[in-house]
Amino acid sequence: MALVIEADSLDTGNRRRDQHLRSAAFFDAAEHPWIRFEADAAELDGEELRLRGELYAAGRHVPLEVEATVTAVGEEFEIEASAVVDQRELGMRFSPLGMVGDHTRLLVRGRLMRRE
Repeated sequence: MALVIEADSLDTGNRRRDQHLRSAAFFDAAEHPWIRFEADAAELDGEELRLRGELYAAGRHVPLEVEATVTAVGEEFEIEASAVVDQRELGMRFSPLGMVGDHTRLLVRGRLMRRE
């Protein structure tokens, strides 16, 4: 299972911050247009889903564990997932005056649909 996001689509609700996140200081969207998570293990317990895999961003990759809630909505599923990543491992070291923390919580919300 894989999740792929366009780096240019990052949206924090703050236009200036989003532009900075897309720059070479962080995701370098011009050179690395995709952020990808590839799961190699998954465990479902009711609505709780745990995934383990690799996160690829900014030309690097790190192991990542993801916790998610999966809720049935008709024939589709809504998913809300979160994980914590040390952004330094992805080469993201920008932190003027130490204001940016090393560990960042990633949040993904979406809907899973069947393809025929």
